[in-house]
Amino acid sequence: MRFEILGRRSLWRSTLASAAVGIALLAVTTPLFAQKARNPSWVFEAFAARKDPLDSPLFGGIGISKYHRMLGLRLRGAGHFDGGSTETVCGQFGCQAPSTVKLTAWAADADLILEPLRVIPILRSLLLGFSPYGFVGIGEYGQRVDAGPDSNITTLSYGAGVHHDLIGPLGIQAEARYRQPLDGSGEFAPVVREKLVYSIGLRVGFGGKKSKSTKTTPTTTKTPSKTPPATYPPPRGVSEASVTRFASTVLDLAESYIDKPYSYGGASPYGGFDGAGFVQYVFARAGVRLPRTARQISSVGETVSLRVGSLRPGDLLFFANDGSNVDHVAIYAGHERFIHSSASGGGVRYDVLGEGDRGRWFAEHLVTACRISGGDTTQPTTQDPSGNKSLDPPDVAPTAPRAPR
Repeated sequence: MRFEILGRRSLWRSTLASAAVGIALLAVTTPLFAQKARNPSWVFEAFAARKDPLDSPLFGGIGISKYHRMLGLRLRGAGHFDGGSTETVCGQFGCQAPSTVKLTAWAADADLILEPLRVIPILRSLLLGFSPYGFVGIGEYGQRVDAGPDSNITTLSYGAGVHHDLIGPLGIQAEARYRQPLDGSGEFAPVVREKLVYSIGLRVGFGGKKSKSTKTTPTTTKTPSKTPPATYPPPRGVSEASVTRFASTVLDLAESYIDKPYSYGGASPYGGFDGAGFVQYVFARAGVRLPRTARQISSVGETVSLRVGSLRPGDLLFFANDGSNVDHVAIYAGHERFIHSSASGGGVRYDVLGEGDRGRWFAEHLVTACRISGGDTTQPTTQDPSGNKSLDPPDVAPTAPRAPR
């Protein structure tokens, strides 16, 4: 009985020690990397891991990952720290003096990760923000037996996990790993379930996408503060039927300009449109005068959530070449389709969020959305009070060979 009680105390001490190491490492390193990144290219994690048997050692560890689109390379290291003993332990290989905290087991892995939904935010929203991933890797697993030699085993592993963003760059993740000795002996885990390692941890993303440079991109100036939505139509109390009619009018007008060429600074069908010029011209014909740039347009109307089911035809979608600063606008047409004047598309055309390399680029660079109902289109419209004439740069999405109908 005394041996069992001491064994339980040792297990609790080792569990608390391993958890404390992971928490301390996260607390020290989080301030270094806690930058807000919409789709971070680097991810730092601190985690706790354990095999299926409840009496197996609890590991605490850290990892660092580098992503390019949906692929990532991750390096992970973890260790189990025992609370030690106050007595001399003797065995076949000699005696070991009393000790305090000591490293009794360790693991290190290099993993290749596949996370498809990183580049399709709209599909992530179908899973309420959860993003699943799979991985395969190679690593080392070692144990240190009391008064005995160390053992190291090269392992091949694979598994799956899921993560969810919490606040800003901070998120949580959980995963399961199937670990098998590379020589196929299976000696350290004769039972299949004992080869499964479960982990849960906190993650911090940093180092988001950088904007792509282009020789034709002009230098933009800082956009002034947002204009209050009340400056622009529509008035409050607009009926649902009126909103639907207005959206239908906008889409009919927009489609009538399909194949009109893209022109930087253009705002008419005669010389061509840029992104904001196209939207401004279409809405003006529908009776609503909007500002000249995408950033200014994003400050008017009613903000709409990007979650699936929130967008309606006629809503405005706003994109950013650098992932944060709005510089392109399009009109949502329903079923993930949108119409816009795009430099990479050669003019006014439809594109589909998440479809092909081009659609994935737009899905990844979608920043926000708004709804302008139009109200009574016979009312006089107002001028843009900001007077800012800075124009939007061309989008840098993958080039489209032709405009789909």
